[in-house]
Amino acid sequence: MTVSMPVPEVELSLGEAREIAIAAALPADGFPDVAAALGHLHVVQLDSIATLARAHQLTLSARVPGTTTADIDDALYAGPDPIAFDYPAHALALVPLADWPLWAFRRRATRRRPQYPDQQTRAALFDRITHEGPLPLRRLREGAEAGTGWDWGPTKTAVEFLLWSGELASTRRTGGQRLFDLAERCIPADHLTDELTDDQCLIRLLGHAGTAMGVATADDLGDYLRIPTATTTRLIPDTPLTPVRVEGWGPAWAASNAVASTVRRHRDPVLLGPFDNLIWYRPRVQRLFGFTQVFEAYKPAARRRHGYYVCPLLADGRLVGRADLARQDGSLVMHRASFEPDAGPSAPAQLTQAGHMLAAATGQSSLELPRTS
Repeated sequence: MTVSMPVPEVELSLGEAREIAIAAALPADGFPDVAAALGHLHVVQLDSIATLARAHQLTLSARVPGTTTADIDDALYAGPDPIAFDYPAHALALVPLADWPLWAFRRRATRRRPQYPDQQTRAALFDRITHEGPLPLRRLREGAEAGTGWDWGPTKTAVEFLLWSGELASTRRTGGQRLFDLAERCIPADHLTDELTDDQCLIRLLGHAGTAMGVATADDLGDYLRIPTATTTRLIPDTPLTPVRVEGWGPAWAASNAVASTVRRHRDPVLLGPFDNLIWYRPRVQRLFGFTQVFEAYKPAARRRHGYYVCPLLADGRLVGRADLARQDGSLVMHRASFEPDAGPSAPAQLTQAGHMLAAATGQSSLELPRTS
């Protein structure tokens, strides 16, 4: 089926598109709290590496002025009611509780996959959680098989697929470990529904993704939700997004309020976590900033060009450099740093300013700077 695409009425320069994208992902004034930031992004990626901080802590603290990474987890897990659930939205991610109905399309698809656990396995896990309460994976593995990290034994496989299918849910953590509970016990009843059709789910999610990105191609929007570009292209005309044309991109889509102002606003330089929403999709980062985003933590040390846990530096509306960062003995340590050829003379001072802000956000008392190149 051929999809008829609306003719774009708005032409954007690359600089205008870049400012729209930054303003959408990182509003100059930030958000008042963690719930508001999460509610705008709709998806915040999780990752287990804690050399600097957890991925979600870096993403959210960069958007809520004055918060620390510890504050982020307090807001997520220490309150009387949870505000998010873990779900494979864009990789494993935090998703606002209110968005539970919108992921029904993925829950239904999970139940059709060959790895979906059989009735006996499901019943055994449900019975144990029913009687013992929310449990981490290590407890659910007791008496079954060993396995940690990348080892997906039978129990982990079953639990993950039941999380994806929506029969189990994780809204809390203990010691950094997810707690798995019956969905009906931890997801509010007014959200616990699969009534929306697949297309209804995706149309609303694409609208959310467009708002969070500001301006994006169909490919960019598909990556945000990890859905095929063909599906995105078919459904975009039914979303509230506005067709635009971006210099060097061709057809794209923008949130209707995003194109109203493309004037750059002042924002302090910031070091972005490597799993930050603004830099998720490498082709988009290259198109927007002419910046090659890489993540080298899983490479052998000898093959790393920039370092283990590298954070790009956003300053003056551009990605101007990067630094390899870690926490060590109460200090934020920059093991190495480098700048783009066109970074400009103020880049080192901007890196230092952003480094001090990140040190405070991660609870470190000092900043150790490296030699730069």
